[in-house]
Amino acid sequence: MAKSDNITKVDVAIFGAGIAGLWTFNHLKRLGYNVILLEKKAIGGEQSIASQGIIHSGLKFSLAGKVSNIAKTISKMPEIWQDALNGKNVVDLSNAKTNASSQHLFIPKGAFGNLTNIVAQKTLGNQAHSIPKNKWNENIKSCGFDGSIIFMDEPVLDIPSVIRALASPYISCIRKITDEQASTPFNFLKENNIIAKRIIFTCASNNHIIAKKNYHECGLETQKRPLLQAMLRPAPFPLYAHLVGKTDKPLVSITTHKAKNGDFIWYLGGKVAERKKDDDPNHVYNSALKTFKKYLPNIDFSDVKWSSLPIDRIEGKSRTDGWMPDTPTIHHTNEALYCWPTKLTFAPMLSQMILEDLKNLEIEPSNKISNFSFLPDVDYAQAPWDKTKWTKLI
Repeated sequence: MAKSDNITKVDVAIFGAGIAGLWTFNHLKRLGYNVILLEKKAIGGEQSIASQGIIHSGLKFSLAGKVSNIAKTISKMPEIWQDALNGKNVVDLSNAKTNASSQHLFIPKGAFGNLTNIVAQKTLGNQAHSIPKNKWNENIKSCGFDGSIIFMDEPVLDIPSVIRALASPYISCIRKITDEQASTPFNFLKENNIIAKRIIFTCASNNHIIAKKNYHECGLETQKRPLLQAMLRPAPFPLYAHLVGKTDKPLVSITTHKAKNGDFIWYLGGKVAERKKDDDPNHVYNSALKTFKKYLPNIDFSDVKWSSLPIDRIEGKSRTDGWMPDTPTIHHTNEALYCWPTKLTFAPMLSQMILEDLKNLEIEPSNKISNFSFLPDVDYAQAPWDKTKWTKLI
């Protein structure tokens, strides 16, 4: 890898090109900051490219009348994302694709009977309402579901297109580094004569490792929420739904994506996926099938193929009694910021928090663009369903 013999002065250096790093990068670039974004794998990272793409309003976190802090905070996010999709935000996502403009809650008979009242009271201020059975689409009518369905005005985005929309306008300022360089980021900047006024890490699980190695971990606490998500193909029809039971988490959250060959993929999150990432994938598949048998009894899944995606989701430790932090988390040090968005939907909020840090340090946009051609290009990440192995259940 070539090194620059000249000193390159930047306003901000960001390590990690997942959704948090990309949104912040794009936001700062549009404000006139001179920013370099560095990534060791591919643009979109590992966790972000594997996101279901749901822009939550918080309704699913408020089942059974439990309106948590995270639900209240998330309720503000869809409007920010929608403005970006409409090209009316400081970040422009008008070139990104929307897989679905809304989602549904499937509530079986006897579960959460008061949820409709919660929706009617507009506890979270979002647009949600019960859908009469005669208004259900033909696919849902034919699947055999017996219960009530709540419309949720929450979009599901095509994350590969979101990643490209954030990266492509400033692609010359996104560069690739090696694993070794990513593990010693301060040395990398020094060796390549890059001087940054502020260094930001949005490296998910690697944040804590870097902080510890550089004696920045005082006061830093993180938590692990592992997932083993499942995928099935070909899916019978497009569906964007949360199948809810008797807990404050959906049993299964379904989003639909399209493989390169045109197959519909059902990507499954929710409670069914909340298990150790090295668990037997068959446990996930069988748990999903058990739920489908109850909620979607008329669908035959005998010919579908399955795959799993293990994820070690690392984030700042929750400061409340909740199971995830109510907001993004930033660990401040004199030398750098260590940042976690917690959820995809919080990326705009994290970016604003980082901008406030820059303003507090009186780091203003230099309105300069440095030449980073001495560092190699970096490719875009592939969606997980396009690079995984598929298997049929026996």
